[in-house]
Amino acid sequence: MASYKDFLLNRLLDHLGIDKKIPDEKLIQELVSSEKLRAKILAFVLTIMLLVIVVIGIVYSEEFKPTYDSTYVFLITAGMIVFLLLRTIILNKVVKRWAKFGFAWFNFFRYTNIFLEISIPTIVLYFYSFFIPSVYPLLTPISSIYFIIILLSALELDAHLSIFSGLIAAIEFTILSLILLDNSNVKNLSPVISFFPMYLGKALLFALAGFIAGMVTNQVKKILLRYFETREERNKIEHIFGQMVSKEIVEDILNNHTEIVSRTRFACIMFLDIRNFSLFAENKSPEEIIEYQNKVFAPLIEIVNKHKGIVTQIMGDGFMAIFGAPIEHENDCQLAVDAAIEIHKTLKEKNDRGEIPLTKIGIGLNAGEVVTGNVGAENRKQYSVTGRAVIVAARLEQLNKEFNSELLISKAVFERINLDGLKPIRHFQVKIKGQSEPIEVYQII
Repeated sequence: MASYKDFLLNRLLDHLGIDKKIPDEKLIQELVSSEKLRAKILAFVLTIMLLVIVVIGIVYSEEFKPTYDSTYVFLITAGMIVFLLLRTIILNKVVKRWAKFGFAWFNFFRYTNIFLEISIPTIVLYFYSFFIPSVYPLLTPISSIYFIIILLSALELDAHLSIFSGLIAAIEFTILSLILLDNSNVKNLSPVISFFPMYLGKALLFALAGFIAGMVTNQVKKILLRYFETREERNKIEHIFGQMVSKEIVEDILNNHTEIVSRTRFACIMFLDIRNFSLFAENKSPEEIIEYQNKVFAPLIEIVNKHKGIVTQIMGDGFMAIFGAPIEHENDCQLAVDAAIEIHKTLKEKNDRGEIPLTKIGIGLNAGEVVTGNVGAENRKQYSVTGRAVIVAARLEQLNKEFNSELLISKAVFERINLDGLKPIRHFQVKIKGQSEPIEVYQII
């Protein structure tokens, strides 16, 4: 059963216009924590504003005395700051629990919270009017807080919420202007200060700011959508390679923006086969056969991955791997030989310790031009490797039976590697089934 958090995230993604499955649990955490961040920023801004008011009140106290007592203005502002700080602490504690109530309540909390934030400067300005005469409270810096709250609403990634905040600010400021003008003696006021359209224009700016914040929000959502699409593309690439490729190879592909397209390249091909597998499986149950295959193949595939190879096909008694595609390395032939030698050593150790039934293998390595790319239907593709070099590698693996060996490599591989003291047996003019010309073969093990 999906958790509340998963359910909420799906609803939020739909609400934000992002039709995606849950991409990351962190997204819901970020959306929820934005409420706390907004509260902190608002408290910080108002604290700075309080300090400015205090400084101005002290420096210009004589100038303010004929108009109003700055002490009461300071107390009102300080009370607002204390309230916001307490609100920030409370939000930090309760906002994490919002998700438990479901999406409808979570959304209700968000709109209620933005309404309360918009109402804070409205209430403060109204209380100012008891100590600051006429419409002068509307001219104080507190009225600019509306813009800050509207701007912070963009953190919610909800254009409707931003527009809502702008409209609420416009409505509240308009109503407050009408109330203060109605209570003022306009005859004693400057025509500019008593001109209602001036305040109405400012209210319209609040509404416009909400629409602009909504546009910014939509742009951020588009960026998020592109992020999700990029992430989805990354998941597709990882799905294409599945468990046949190491994490290091996947990272190389993604970091280098490698496209999985058909192309011709030089690569080293490995074929590995378990000897007498049919005899082993003859009297075994399916469960026993699978258990044996997993015990044998798991460490061998891990070795291939460690040496930057990719296992492209797993047959019942063996697999095919490629070194040099889709990412080319400095010496893929050396990587392939090193992987083959380590595979031989690992299997010998497991045989000696009795971890697996006595197992012998044959490995064939060949290098040359191959064609690589995704082959298959639109909904089911496989990374495929074809070419003469692949056929020769498969034939070399089979030749191990004839030479009673475990690792045979072609001349093309031998010329590109360092065997560190190993002395291979050289086989001249070896006839390869299906090939017109004989080749040189080197028996390493």
